[in-house]
Amino acid sequence: MPERSRRALVTSLFGLFGLLLVLLAMPFTLSGQQADAPDDVSDAGNFPAQPVRIIVYTSPGGLIDFTARRFADIARKYSDQPFVVINRPGGGGIVAFEEALQRPADGYTMLAVTRSNISKMVATGRDGLIDQLDWHSYVMDNPHVLISNRDSGLTSWQALYREAVEKAGGQLWLGADIGGVKHVSGVKMARQAGIEMRWIPYGSGGEAVAALLGQLGSTYLGNPRDAMSSDDLQIIAVASDKRMAQFPDAPTFEELGVPGLKDENIWRGFAFRQGMPEARRAWFTDLMEKVTSDPDWIESWEGEGVNLQYKASDEFQKIVARDREEFSYYLKEIGLLRERGSRQSLLEGIGDAPARQFFTGTIIVLNLLLAVILAHSSFRQRTGELMVLSAVASLAVLFFVLSASLPPPSPIDTIGARGVPRLWIYLLLPLAIYQVFLVLRHREAAGDRERPYQLFRFIGIVTCYILLVPWLGYLLASAIYMPAALWFFDYRKPLRIAILTAGWLLFSWLVFQRVLYVDLPIGRLFG
Repeated sequence: MPERSRRALVTSLFGLFGLLLVLLAMPFTLSGQQADAPDDVSDAGNFPAQPVRIIVYTSPGGLIDFTARRFADIARKYSDQPFVVINRPGGGGIVAFEEALQRPADGYTMLAVTRSNISKMVATGRDGLIDQLDWHSYVMDNPHVLISNRDSGLTSWQALYREAVEKAGGQLWLGADIGGVKHVSGVKMARQAGIEMRWIPYGSGGEAVAALLGQLGSTYLGNPRDAMSSDDLQIIAVASDKRMAQFPDAPTFEELGVPGLKDENIWRGFAFRQGMPEARRAWFTDLMEKVTSDPDWIESWEGEGVNLQYKASDEFQKIVARDREEFSYYLKEIGLLRERGSRQSLLEGIGDAPARQFFTGTIIVLNLLLAVILAHSSFRQRTGELMVLSAVASLAVLFFVLSASLPPPSPIDTIGARGVPRLWIYLLLPLAIYQVFLVLRHREAAGDRERPYQLFRFIGIVTCYILLVPWLGYLLASAIYMPAALWFFDYRKPLRIAILTAGWLLFSWLVFQRVLYVDLPIGRLFG
């Protein structure tokens, strides 16, 4: 290739690479600007100047969805702008949480939250998301209740207790989830009562109720309104400090001699991303007080079996912290919580700094041994192919170790987040080895004797990439590594290099951030 053409090619490559870096840096820059923009607003007199979004983590029709929509209707009385409900189901609330946290902390995005979100975040190792939210307003709760089938003869707590004591292998309790709020409450109830139970999860409350009506279990743990679905259902115990007005004949656990269960409920409220200007927080506090005391709001919940009670941010934060600690304890007790803690990133899979240094050194030593072998091998004319194998093997080991920080398989997730990247490794590494084997079967005349030393240079590129990830983050380090590696392998088409690099970055972000809900390391430079 002529020197002028080569220089033009290199210039074009670095131009495209620079543009890619700018595009990658824009989200960090814009997010910072968006987060800081509300600080210039000290007066909430003109707020809100546009519609306010309420993100709901379920599909339309759930109780939290009803709560958000009823709130939006009443709040319209006290605001010049409408409140719009946006449903973002998926991941037990993680999808909704991520969307709310990606938006600026300007007060125009609310998140409808329930106690179920806390249990899900803790169970999946994503409780770091809890710390990023401003738990602003607690608006209602309903106690958990034990419901029996009248036809089974278990029409009282005493009858249920006697059966539990006499039944070998544990009494069957039905519920709508595993590792969630009701499951944890069921475990706590059984322990407080001194009985043994086996939790049988169903896909929904409706399925669990149908199973109870079919006498497939002794009791169902659910919401008071579940008992209204059939005349054959009866509430036999209420986890509350007082009896419910809608079910005056149903005793509380305290009355039945089982203490410590008065706070076993499902609460609902609203949260924002941390950092909202104080003037706007105060505006929402005033709005919440008006809505929760509005006659239409109160009337709309009559007969629903809920306790309407507003609690401000300070008290709400304490409730969230208590629930987080309790779920962590009980989920560990029943074997549904991995030992590693809250917000995980891929980089944490190789442990602390000494462990990372040891791991990096191991990869370097292994590749150096390969280089020494190649230098005295009849296969050195195929060094390029063996370098590809070296790169694939090194990265496979790297990602295998990194995947250790991902949630393992559990009754909550039968595959586990770590199962997906490891499946790629199990499939791609043997294919890479087989491909190199096919190439080596057809050896050609020896090539340039200097080619074995290319492996040393490639080791340097891989090592720099591994060392750059903690500082620049996965995306930016990969944006540097991919073009460099492709150029090193004499792949000299700038447009295709840019497309391949951008495609890999997008693929990584979609798989890890949006599918597995695992944070890619953002690097010390940005975090």
